Amino acid sequence: MSRKRTGTGTRKRKGLGPRASAVIPWGVPSARSSVMVRCSWTRGGEFESPPALTSPGTLEASGTTPQSVHRMRLGKTADDVVVAGGGLVGMAVALEAARRGLRVRVLDRSTPGAGATQAAAGMLSPLSESSDGGPFLSAGLASLRLYPGWIDALRAVSEVDPRYRRDGKLRVACAPPALRGLAGLARRAREFGLSAAPIDGEDLARLAGTRVAPPSGALLLAEDHQVDNRCLHRAVSEGARRTGVAVTPDAEVVAVVVERGRAIGVRLAGGDLLRAGAVVLAAGAWTGGIPGIPFPLPVRPVRGQMLALDARDSLPARVIESEDVYLVPRWDGRLLVGATVEEVGFDSGCTAEAGTLLRDAAIRLLPGLATAPVLDHWHGFRPGTPDAHPIIGTAPGVEGLYMATGHFRNGILLAPWTAEALGRLLAGGDGPEIPEAFLPDRFQRSPEDGRRSHAPNGG
Repeated sequence: MSRKRTGTGTRKRKGLGPRASAVIPWGVPSARSSVMVRCSWTRGGEFESPPALTSPGTLEASGTTPQSVHRMRLGKTADDVVVAGGGLVGMAVALEAARRGLRVRVLDRSTPGAGATQAAAGMLSPLSESSDGGPFLSAGLASLRLYPGWIDALRAVSEVDPRYRRDGKLRVACAPPALRGLAGLARRAREFGLSAAPIDGEDLARLAGTRVAPPSGALLLAEDHQVDNRCLHRAVSEGARRTGVAVTPDAEVVAVVVERGRAIGVRLAGGDLLRAGAVVLAAGAWTGGIPGIPFPLPVRPVRGQMLALDARDSLPARVIESEDVYLVPRWDGRLLVGATVEEVGFDSGCTAEAGTLLRDAAIRLLPGLATAPVLDHWHGFRPGTPDAHPIIGTAPGVEGLYMATGHFRNGILLAPWTAEALGRLLAGGDGPEIPEAFLPDRFQRSPEDGRRSHAPNGG
C-alpha cells in the first residue's frame, strides 16, 4: 500500500562535488555583436538561418550576484553534465547549468526543438491549466513571475527576440453550460490575488479587436501571457551556445550507463559512450523508453494537432479561449488554432477530421475566420504522466541521474522554473525547492498516486 502524501512538501538536494568556479551572470551583448535578431517564420514552420556572428558576446553582470557553484572532478574528455533532449526544457536546463559554471553537452535524437516545443502554442496560462491550487499552480505562477527577467536576459545574451507578450487572455463561455467553469476560474483567480475581470458588450469587442460570436460570458485574465515558442527556443539555444554549451543533433540516447550505483554517462545509438558527471533526462515523450532508469517511468505520448490560419483580416488583439478551442495571434498575421488531446501512442501524422473540428470551432468563436485560409496543420507529442504533474528532480537509486520531463502541455510555461530548480541541484546556489508531487520517486511508491485533471484544451 502506498503511503499518503499531501503533494506540497519539499526536499533539499545537494549539488555536484566540491565548490569550484563562480556563476556567470546573465549578460549583455558585446559592442562587436550588437544586432538583435528578429525571429522570423516562413510557410511550413521553418525559420530563416540566423546571421553569422562575429563575436560570441561578453557576459557581464545584469542584476545578479555571483555565487559559488559545484563541479565534479572529471577527466579532460568528460562533461560535467549531459542533457538528453534539446527541446525548450532541456536547452533551458543546459543554459542554466552552464551559466552556473558547469561544462554541458546537449544531445538530441533529431533536430533540437523539433518536437513538442515546435508544436506548442506558447500560452503562459497557469490558472487555466490548474483545476485547484496545489503545487502545479504554485510552480506555474512562480515560473510566470520569472518570465519577464528571463526574457530580458535571453535577449541580451542571445540577441534573439522571443516575442514575449503580456496583454492577457480573453476566456469566453460560448454556451450556458460553460458558465460554471468560467465562474470557477474567476473564483480561483480571486483566491490567488489574480485579475479575472468580467467582460461584456462593447468592452469585449474592443479588447478582442475583432468580432466575437455573442458569448454567454467572458473574463479578461490580465496575468496570462504568451511567447512565440519557436523564437523562444531559438533564443535559448543561441544563448546556450554563447555560454559554452555543446549541442549535438541526431544523437539518440539509447541508455543511461550506470556503474556501482552512479550514472557515468550515456550510450548513443551508434554505440559511443559519452561520459559525464551527471545525466539529465529531458527527452519529453521519449524519456520513459530510455534504459538505465531504475524503475518504470510512466511518461506517455499525447498527440496534439494544431492549425495556423492566415487571419490578417480578422486577427484578434490577444489570445482568446473558449471551452472548445484557443486562438493565439502571432505578430506576422498567423492565428494558431488548438488543440486536440489524443491518446494514440506515437501514431504520427495529422488527420482531416481534427483539422475540420479545429477550424469549425475557430469560426464559431470568431465568425470572421470563415474565409481565412489554412496555412499549416501539424502535430506533436506532449509528455504526459498519470498524475499530470511534471517529473523533476533526482532519480532515486542512481546517483548523478536527474529528470526534467513529463510537463505535458506546460513545458513552455515551466521552462524557467525547471531550469532554476535543476540548476540548484546540479551546481548549487539559489533555486526553487521541488515539491514532492513533482519528484521522480513518487512513481517508485505508486504510479497512480496523486492524479490531477487537465483543462479541456491547451498546447
